[in-house]
Amino acid sequence: MLDMDAGFAEKLDTLGFRKGCTAEVVLVTVNPDGSPNAAPMGAKRTGATIFEVKPFKNSATYRNLLRDPRSTMNVTSDPKMFLATAFKEEIPKQPDMDGLSLKASDACITCERIEGAEYSAERHLFRNTVKDISVHVSHPRVYSRGVAEAVEAVIHATRVKAFHSQGRHKEADALEEKVQECIGVVRRVSAGGSPEAETVDMLEHMLDGWRSGA
Repeated sequence: MLDMDAGFAEKLDTLGFRKGCTAEVVLVTVNPDGSPNAAPMGAKRTGATIFEVKPFKNSATYRNLLRDPRSTMNVTSDPKMFLATAFKEEIPKQPDMDGLSLKASDACITCERIEGAEYSAERHLFRNTVKDISVHVSHPRVYSRGVAEAVEAVIHATRVKAFHSQGRHKEADALEEKVQECIGVVRRVSAGGSPEAETVDMLEHMLDGWRSGA
């Protein structure tokens, strides 16, 4: 087991997971009917093969991890995958799955929940240990500000929609300014028709709908 853990730790280093840092992944958990639930999630590496996630208590991810210890962390730099899994109700075409793995992910890290703890009134902390790692691509993608900012825009937008639905419109407006800053970077550094440009195009359309329904 020690040798296996060491091998996993080395792979995690290669994939770019740094201890004490939070990376954005698509976390897949198991619904009560056995189907997969995919959602963007920040995953913090706190040990050689230990990760923490802090889902909101009103989410399917939280309910699933309470009930079933299995999950996968799917590594991707595709902003369209983050967008689709963040807004399932508005984007019916979801990424193809192979069990609990996203077929189009760059890597899939199989995890098992080892413990949970209260984190705040709204969120719960789960610690997970790595059980397996599958790498699907030969070489990592280069860093792209456009891709990173598109993902950042999606992350901010998840709270914009929630705040509008709660009547917290001033907070939603403040966050939307951040979203627009991210979109501006994408417009400057990414080509039209690129995945990140398509992502912010769709996101802007959704923001218009949320504002009109506020």
